[in-house]
Amino acid sequence: MNKRLIGVAGGLIVAIGAILYFALPSTPEGAPSEINPEVVVEPVVEAAPEIRFGIDVTDFEVKEGKIKRNQTFADILSPYNVSRQDIFAVDRQSKSVFSVRNFVPGKKYTLIYENDSIQKAAYFVYEPNALEYVIYQLKGEIDIRLEEREVEIRELTMADVIDVSLDHSIRREGGSAALVNAMADLYGWQIDPRSLQKGDWFKVVYEQKFVDGEPIGIGDIITAEFSHLKNSYMAYAYDDGNGLNYYDENGKGLQKAFLRYPVEFSRISSRYNPKRYLKMYGKVKPHLGTDFAAPRGTPIKAAGDGVIVARAFTKPNGNYVKIKHNSTYTTGYLHMSKFGKFRNGQRVRKGDIIGYVGNTGYSTGNHLCFRFWKRGKQVDFLKERKNLPSQKPLGEEHHVKFDALMSLSNKVLDDVPMPWAEQTVSASADKP
Repeated sequence: MNKRLIGVAGGLIVAIGAILYFALPSTPEGAPSEINPEVVVEPVVEAAPEIRFGIDVTDFEVKEGKIKRNQTFADILSPYNVSRQDIFAVDRQSKSVFSVRNFVPGKKYTLIYENDSIQKAAYFVYEPNALEYVIYQLKGEIDIRLEEREVEIRELTMADVIDVSLDHSIRREGGSAALVNAMADLYGWQIDPRSLQKGDWFKVVYEQKFVDGEPIGIGDIITAEFSHLKNSYMAYAYDDGNGLNYYDENGKGLQKAFLRYPVEFSRISSRYNPKRYLKMYGKVKPHLGTDFAAPRGTPIKAAGDGVIVARAFTKPNGNYVKIKHNSTYTTGYLHMSKFGKFRNGQRVRKGDIIGYVGNTGYSTGNHLCFRFWKRGKQVDFLKERKNLPSQKPLGEEHHVKFDALMSLSNKVLDDVPMPWAEQTVSASADKP
């Protein structure tokens, strides 16, 4: 190849290199020299929907409040463009689930509504208690349903010494009134809570219910020990196939077929007296029940297992419930402020709440008038208690299983600290 051609070729190469250098975009020093780098696109993350009471409220407005005194369902919903016809329909349909006429002042509600051109209610949620809530669906077809929150049950322990009362000791340790009542019912036929002495002590293992981390009540007592006047009273929960009952270390039932008292009361205000003379009437007017004075709203418990045979209102009795326990015994509960959740014809177990203390009917103050029938005749419950049937002892076929449960329960009770006992021992050891 002659020199001229070589020179021309070299010039062309230099020219092409210059063109490429100025035509292409510059690359930062040290960066990769790719001509077409791959573009990375970040994925779009959608926001999680907001769920309330199982409802997706993302596209709704939410208003929370509490029922005011004398406030009705219509009062709350009318400003949110719910027609009178729909309000009547909800009122009618709610009776079989949870009537909107049973709202209680102070209870929480949540209103879920659309806020487009107008504010229109889609759902109304009422919370009668910490566990349950009622959803009234107003959007589309009207629907009403009662739901329950998920409940977490934890096993807790407690121990304390009596220096004032059982109520004082349990509350001092962070326990609730429900636990006080459960312990009083458990030992009601062995230990009179009003006869406790300083130095008596107890240990208890029990279930505590939680919803969203907040305590809402207790479950069952699992096992307990009560030292009264230096006598030990043991209690073990055991299910023999007929429900949970409580037994001592020998498998003997702790309780009778009926509660010692059907209500927590401050005093017995009037006893059974078939010859009672009333000055206001100027004649003998028998009192065939036992009156327990207690604050309005105090829970009334079914005295024993049975079936509700009456749940009604009469002028003399006010709101009352009557329970048939068997062919021998029937009980009555008069002057209630309101009924519990159990209906006429339903079976109840001993201790179930059937109503609340009130002053309805012919009554001069808040109290429970408790009636007790034996073979169809009203008798004095306080005298009859001595003859009430006891809970049956465990059968032999349960002894092996019960002994194993008792051994495990004793180990748990032994591990429950007794600070007052340790302080007593320490104080004795310090003495010269």
